[in-house]
Amino acid sequence: MTRQIAILSGKGGAGKTSITASIIKMMDSVVAVDADVNASNLPILLPYVSQSSSAYYGMDIAQVDHNQCTRCGLCLSTCQFDAISQDDDGKIFIDSDCEGCAACAFVCPVNAISMTDRKGGDWYVSTIDNGFLVHADLIPGEDNSGKLITKVRGEASTLAKANNIAYIVIDGPPGTSCQAISSITGVDLVLAVVEESLSGLSDYRRLAELIQKFSIPHVVLLNKAGFNAEVENKIVQAVEEFNGKIIARIPFDHKIPQALQHLQSLADMDGYREIIAKLLENMKISLKD
Repeated sequence: MTRQIAILSGKGGAGKTSITASIIKMMDSVVAVDADVNASNLPILLPYVSQSSSAYYGMDIAQVDHNQCTRCGLCLSTCQFDAISQDDDGKIFIDSDCEGCAACAFVCPVNAISMTDRKGGDWYVSTIDNGFLVHADLIPGEDNSGKLITKVRGEASTLAKANNIAYIVIDGPPGTSCQAISSITGVDLVLAVVEESLSGLSDYRRLAELIQKFSIPHVVLLNKAGFNAEVENKIVQAVEEFNGKIIARIPFDHKIPQALQHLQSLADMDGYREIIAKLLENMKISLKD
């Protein structure tokens, strides 16, 4: 049976992706998923070989058949997004602001408007040293990122089943938006990466509330730790409040960002490889509980 682990943080910059890459590198076999489709960074830290690329179509866009259009203008008055324009000759054009609601197609008296696929990005399947990487890039400004996340997660499940891989590890997007929801739906465990700061505490509370709504067990990695014992104690109390468990601590260390600049994760650093190995062991134990 394949187990799915999502790694999330309440905000960007907490160290989520670098931790995710480190965990993936320590696993025997894995299907890795970069679910942050608006800003995919996991492929930067995981050496990969591209296997396939596919277009992603998120939502439809209206299209005008000018040979059939009578230029009556009814679509102009119907569009609630100001996405339809008309030139001096009365010719109708669909602008990029189209939201794909299809109201214009519905009211067109001569059926001159139809809905057609609109490319929203691309998704990729690649191989890594110990398995596969599924990731995607959403075109800036496009919507339906949750649908794209569902797509890459579905492909990851197919790969895991076909290759008898026991674990899928998902690098989720920061925050608690619909993208985060798409990343954690149906997973077996969430690892929350929490920065030791008051803002990190606030971000963790929002994330923990979301995780709690889905009744998913979660564990916590306290990152950039060692600055403030009072803040750490407040985070510990909050984790207990939300029935979580702190299973690892990574101290603030200027060597870590220096290593990241050279595309090295904690799994590549002396002194941290053992910490990541213990973190992975604790996560597997949590999956059995």
